[in-house]
Amino acid sequence: MAIDKTALFESTKALWPQTIFTFDARNTLNRIYQANEDSYSVDDDWRQIAMWSFHQALWGLEREASAKGASRFSPSEISFNIFDKWMRSNLTGDDCWLPERAEWENDAPNT
Repeated sequence: MAIDKTALFESTKALWPQTIFTFDARNTLNRIYQANEDSYSVDDDWRQIAMWSFHQALWGLEREASAKGASRFSPSEISFNIFDKWMRSNLTGDDCWLPERAEWENDAPNT
């Protein structure tokens, strides 16, 4: 069964609060990520790598928001394309992800 990339992206994004404040964003991002990771089975490979990829995308967004002097940012600002970039990067990082990488790269996003 093919992975529904769009559904994975949307359901992962939904695990994060609407707004994150930049004054403590790094600690906040790590705490939320850890709570999310702990709430899913380590055997749920797609969910685990999706949560890590989204977390990485948020770090980039946090840096951009801080550089602009913004006091907050929103996970809703993460696009599927940014998420996809991080997913591809993480799936390429280790050969243990070969089956998932092949599935991700060969399937178009569901719309």
